[in-house]
Parts: sequence; C-alpha cells; structure tokens
Amino acid sequence: MGKELLFEIGVEEIPSAYMPGMLRSLKELAEKAFREARLDFKGLTVCGTPRRLVLHVADLAEKQSPLKEELLGPPVSAAFDAEGNPTKAALGFAKTHGVDVSVLSRKNTPKGERLMYLREDAGMSTDFILSSAAECPLIWGVLWQLPAPKSMRWGEGHLKFVRPIHWVLALYGRKLINYTGPDHEEGPPVLSYLPHFGNTTRGHRFMAQNKELKISNFADYLQKLREAHVEPIVDDGEGNGRIPMVRKAVEEAAEKAGGELAADPEGVTRLVEKVAHLVEWPFPVACAFEEKFLDLPEEVIITTLETHQRFFAIRKKGGGPLLPDFVGVSNTKARDMAVVGRGYERVVRARLEDADFYWKRDLETPIEEMAEKLKEVVYHPKLGTSWEKMERFAALAGWLADHLFPGDAALRGQVVDAARLCKADLTSGMVYEFPELQGVMGERYAARQGVDPAVSKAIREHYLPRGEGDALPEGDAGALVGLADRMDTLAGMLGLGYVPTGSEDPFALRRAANAIIQILFAKGYRLSLADFAGRALAGLEGKVAGTAETGQRVSDFLRNRVGAALAREAAAGDLVEATLSAGGGHGWHDPVDARARLRVLHKLSRSADTFEPLTTTFKRVSNIVRQAREEGLFRTDDDSLGMDVSEALLQEKAEKRLASEIRDREDRVREALASIGASRRDDPDELESVYLSTSASVTEIRPAVDEFFDEVLVMAEDVALRKNRLVLLAKVASLFAPLADFSKVQGRSQ
Repeated sequence: MGKELLFEIGVEEIPSAYMPGMLRSLKELAEKAFREARLDFKGLTVCGTPRRLVLHVADLAEKQSPLKEELLGPPVSAAFDAEGNPTKAALGFAKTHGVDVSVLSRKNTPKGERLMYLREDAGMSTDFILSSAAECPLIWGVLWQLPAPKSMRWGEGHLKFVRPIHWVLALYGRKLINYTGPDHEEGPPVLSYLPHFGNTTRGHRFMAQNKELKISNFADYLQKLREAHVEPIVDDGEGNGRIPMVRKAVEEAAEKAGGELAADPEGVTRLVEKVAHLVEWPFPVACAFEEKFLDLPEEVIITTLETHQRFFAIRKKGGGPLLPDFVGVSNTKARDMAVVGRGYERVVRARLEDADFYWKRDLETPIEEMAEKLKEVVYHPKLGTSWEKMERFAALAGWLADHLFPGDAALRGQVVDAARLCKADLTSGMVYEFPELQGVMGERYAARQGVDPAVSKAIREHYLPRGEGDALPEGDAGALVGLADRMDTLAGMLGLGYVPTGSEDPFALRRAANAIIQILFAKGYRLSLADFAGRALAGLEGKVAGTAETGQRVSDFLRNRVGAALAREAAAGDLVEATLSAGGGHGWHDPVDARARLRVLHKLSRSADTFEPLTTTFKRVSNIVRQAREEGLFRTDDDSLGMDVSEALLQEKAEKRLASEIRDREDRVREALASIGASRRDDPDELESVYLSTSASVTEIRPAVDEFFDEVLVMAEDVALRKNRLVLLAKVASLFAPLADFSKVQGRSQ
C-alpha cells in the first residue's frame, strides 16, 4: 500500500485556451515519469483553475520496483586478446556501465558467447526520489515539458514557464516534500527560481483575499479551497466541478429569461469549457441588449457574444429566434451584480453598434462589386492578388465539376458562380471587423441580392471543414469549390517551398490537405490527387517553377497526408504503406479507393493463419518479377494482364494448373477493376465489397502458386521457357498489385 501525493503549482492566470492541453499533458507526462522511475501508482488525476495546476495520486508506491536485467556486450572472441587481456571493446562496455571488467560474466546466445553485465537495482525510496532534485521527475522533468503556445520569464531568472510561479504545494503521505537543501543550492540551476515547496495553497484572489490555506491531504485541500470560493475540479464526470457549475448556472439564467441557450449542444459544451477555465468560482450575470440589434444576422450577434466576449446568447425555447438577452459569467460576486451586468452590456453594445454600421453599409454594395475589390488585395507577392487566385481555383473547380459530374451543366454553372463570389466578403466591412464570419456573411449578402440559393450556400460551405471534427459541405457546389481553393493554396505554397516542418505550418497546409481528404471520403468522390495537383500547378505557370522537383514536393506532401488519414483507420502502419504503394506506387492517388483497399487488407490480416502464407507467397512473386524487370526481361511499362502466355511452352503440370487458375480469374479481375476505375462517385461500402470479392478470388490462387514454386524451375536454361514462366508470374503479380504492395507487409506474430 502506498501513500497519497498532492502537488500544486500556483501561478498567475493562465489563458483559458491553454488549460485543456496543459492538464492533459500534465497527466500523460506524470504517468510516463512514474513508470520510467519504476514507481507503481493508482488513482492519478489532474485538475486546476486559471491560477493552479494540480496533480493528485491516491496511491503512490513507497519504493521503486526492483530491477534485474541482463545487458549484453561484445562477443567474447572480440573482448579478450590471445593472452586473455581485455580489449578496448570489453573495457568500453564495462566503463559504459560503471563497473570493472572482472564484474562481467558470459552468456551463450544464438550469435555466440558474449559478455554480459547483470544489472541489479533494489530501488530507492519514493521519499528520496521526490526530495532529490537530481532524481525528481515532477519538478524539472514534468513541469518544464508542459506545452504552452507562449511562455514567460520573470525576475532575474532564465526559467521559462507559462506564467510566473508564486507558490508550490507538495505533500507525500501528509509530509512536506523538501526537494533541495538551503537556498536551493543542491538542485539544478532552474530550481533556484522556484519558490520553496510548502504545505499551503491560496484561496480566491478576491473572494478570499488570496488567503493562505494550510493543507494536510487532498480531501482537506478540496474542502478548504471550496470554502475559499475555489473549485479546483474541472469535471469529475459525476456532475461535480466547474464545468457542471457553469452549465447549471447559465441554463438557469436562460430559463429565467424565458428562453434557452442559443448554441447547439456541441457549441454550448465548448463555450462552457472555455468559461470554466476563465473562473475559479462562477457567478452568472443576466444581461440584455437593445432589441434593434435583432435586425442583425444571428451569426453576428452570436459571434459578438460567444466568440468575442465568452457570453451566452439566448433564444426562444424550441429553437426560436434570438432574444435580446444574454448571460455573462463573472469570477467575482460584487455587492451589486447589476453593476457588473451593466459593464458587460456596455461592451456588447459597442460591438453591436459597429456591426450594425458595417452591415448596413455592406448591403449598399453589390456582391459582384465586392469581388472586384479583390484585384486590390495581394494574396502573396509571388502568387498575385486574391482576384488572380480566385480565377485559378474557379477554373480548377470547373474542371472538377466536368470530371466528377459530366454533363451536369446546372451544377457546373453553380460551381463557377460560387467560385467567383466566394471570396467577395473578404473586402466587406463586416468581415474586416469579424474575420471569423467570412463565408457566412458572403452567403447573407448573396441571398439578400437574389443570388441562386445553391450558389449562396456554396459560398459559405466552401470553407468547410475548418478543422478536425467540423461540419462538412452538404452540397456538391460548395464541396467542389472548397477542394479547388485548397488545392490551389497547396500547389502555390508548396511550389514556393513552404513545406511544413515539425509543428511549424504557418499557412495551415496540413489542415488544407486534411480537409480535401475528408471531403473526398465523405462525398465518395473518385479523384486522382496527383492529376488534381498537376492541374493546379499548371494554372500557376510563371509563378511557380514548373520543375519535376516542384511536382514531387507536392506529391510527397499529399501522399504523406493520405497516409496520415488512413492511419486513423486503426490499421497497422505496414498495411497503410502497402496500400499507398499499390499499383506501382500510385496507390495513394485516389484516397477513396485507397481507404476501401486498406479496409479489405485489414480484414484479410485478421486471420494470421492465412494472411502470413499469402504475403510470403506474393512477396516471392513480386521479388522475382521486379528482378526480371530490372534485368530488362520486361519493359517497365508492360501491362502483364495483356501479356500472352504461350500454351505450347507450358510443360509441367503445376504451371499448366497455374495458367488455368489465372485464366479463370483474369477477366473477372479486369472487369471488376474497370468498373471501379470508371466510377467517379462511389458508396464506400460498395467499393469495399467489390475489392473484398476480388481479393477473395485472387487469394484462392495461392495454392497453385505455391505448387508452381515447388515443382517448376522458373529460371530455366531455355530462354523462351524462362520468359514464359516469368510472364506467368507477372500475371499473378498483376492480379494482386492493384490491391496492395505485399512486399511492404511485415510478418505477424502468432
């Protein structure tokens, strides 16, 4: 049985956007640190407020788990010379582990006798580990790894953290953790900038006058903080914590106003979480604005309240129109909360007055005239104006419409019109004031001016999805324009060499590529990304170098993003690579097709008894055919399905059987692949079904291939005979090549 650990860092207010990520990382890093330190634990949780990050472990072992491991060194033959003296290899191995050569032993291995060091460690006490600056993973191991978009330095120190640290509460088994000697002299330099660890925390900055509270354990910690108007638990999943407190408070306030929260359930959840990370104890404030502002589009009012001010808009119950009421959440209870409410109302009124001015002024300008102003907006110095970009992706969107919906003139017209107008609102006053409303305001302006509803909708939808988990375009026009816009961006930026590295992606190119793939998956559009990118690059002639290197850069990036999307299908990495490499390396070109093939491959791999022999056989076939091509026996552009096998040269029973098996399946596979290739839009389930039946037919040929290898000499001395047998194997390879490159599949453990 272990002891309880309570660790709290008290800081100046952390931005609410940072908190969810920091709490997740604190938990993950602490768990990793304890495991690496060989400290068993149970009940590890994290919590916090804008002023504190808290780690609690209900049961942390009092001592490290013992360690005993065998560390192998160099071969004995290389470890000693002819006289039996240790060589540099033996001396180096011993030095690495801090021991004398005489301590080393020997061990027989499949690769011969080798030196071995038996490392044993009984383990240190947890008290020592937590109090030793050199050992403690919490103090300078976990804390400094916590991610924050921006960090700060303070005082004369060089320590960087999300916000200045004011206090540290550190208890293990109800005893104070004292991690260094006097004046922090024993620890690493960074520790000298930390406050001494103590057994106190602080109450609410205002409601409890920042009072120091002496703590003995976690239960005592929760009780005293709550008495001091601090709720440290974010959400325990059982209705306790600041998130449930905020939700309950704002829902009750909306009820009193005679309405309900305006956002959809997911929107309410997101906003509640943001507000919960702004306060230590929520106090709802009922507020209102002038009814004249209800003439504004709902999106403007909701954006003003929820995005800019973190207030909750209210609408009539049952999804009715907005009410001139909203709910704010204060971190402090004033003597007169009406005064706080009036302050909130003044801020909202000023924003809505600006919005009302821009809305009325923008309505006086035709949307076509707004679009013309894009000629004065520089998109990128080397890529031209936003008008030029619009012209490029409008042409690209028209090509997509022709390719995916041949003969649909109405849709093509909607696509081209939407592409011409979809960026017009970027020149409007409203979007200048509220950038997050781009597309939304374009739809509103277009609708007001009598533009085709499908075109108006596409103006908004071409921005979707804005990120992971966001809504996708409902209509085809918005989807096609969005695809074209993003591919033009990718081709332009990647063509100029702006390739994302690590976490750096200033032009959000990964997000653009991910959105393209999400749309293709959702819509079932059968589209070659390589061809799509090639057309986008062609439209940038004169602005981006039209070299093979440029095209390869774009292709490599897109292949990587398709691979990342497929990896989220919960399939093994080697199966993903086998899928991408199919068809001579073109398996990533059509993401919809690739996903269907990966799912089939994943289903086949579930049966190790059949999948392992299957991959072994097909790898062997692939290797022989590849080698034959490299030696010039086949041209690399040969289509093996069209090659002829000479019946007269089939001598052995096994090769005759294999030829017969191939004939039985060749036409069926060709027809199935032709039907798949001819389709431009597919139901993913139907596509997967076709590949599943085709793969089943192909896998049935394995016994005949195995028999062929057992009984037939492929590389016969007779040249004609040898080539005929190689053609036979090439035909086998061509049957499974469209599904996956089996040479990329690794062995499965039984």
